[in-house]
Amino acid sequence: MITITHTIKSYAKINLNLNIVSKRKINNLHQIESLVALIDLADEIKISEIRSKKHKVIFRGKYSKGIPKFNTITHLLALLEKEKIIKKKYRILVKKNIPQKSGMGGGSMNAASILSFFLKKKILTKKLSEKFAKKIGSDVILGLNKFPKVYLPSGKIRVLKTRIKYYLLLVKPNFGCSTRKVFSANKVFSKSKLGKLKNVSKTMIINSENDLENSAFRLYPNLFKLKNKLLSWKKAEFVRMTGSGSTLVMYFTKEVSAKNALKMSKRKLNNCWCILSKVI
Repeated sequence: MITITHTIKSYAKINLNLNIVSKRKINNLHQIESLVALIDLADEIKISEIRSKKHKVIFRGKYSKGIPKFNTITHLLALLEKEKIIKKKYRILVKKNIPQKSGMGGGSMNAASILSFFLKKKILTKKLSEKFAKKIGSDVILGLNKFPKVYLPSGKIRVLKTRIKYYLLLVKPNFGCSTRKVFSANKVFSKSKLGKLKNVSKTMIINSENDLENSAFRLYPNLFKLKNKLLSWKKAEFVRMTGSGSTLVMYFTKEVSAKNALKMSKRKLNNCWCILSKVI
């Protein structure tokens, strides 16, 4: 029997803006609104069917250390088996190129990519893929296709057919941010600004913010210092934290400007992970 191995990419996501609209009194969860896009930084996933009593999920690569045995992929496989969606066993090997606790949704996007794979193989329908995405995590649905999306406070998403073109320099310090702590410490709330958005303009994006920067910078003062240093270079259109951190994103309209900023970062930011990317 010849085993076929399928290779897929699991792209990182960035929040071009993030508004905390409210906090539910019932479950204490925040309602957020965000413009989200995928970028060309990606984990590599290899999927193959195996003859075994159990699935095999393996993480390798520089950023694989510390991933728990119960993760977004094992959770997804368990749910699909429980509802008898899949009957075969799979070996899933993930090469982690996306740092953990970076605000780029590496684990969530891994689950989203596997859902998209099962959808392509007609093991799942579009409706079922969205159903299971929501069961794994609120942001998993953002990775089911490559289009930019508006995540609404209701939990619904609006897919934008227009592309967003930016070259990026991703800068992550040598520490991560705790999503739970950053959200718990948040004291900034904004009005809904994207509810009726149909087209994305760069002016709108530049004038937006990430409300979680306030709490992240209070919890991690060195992150605040790092952003100010990036701003002082005056090379980017704007600089903004993605998600709950700790990655700061420098946005450029020209690739050459991003490359020049990378050269400077290599000279001045010895303790940071810096890499070029772009919105896809």
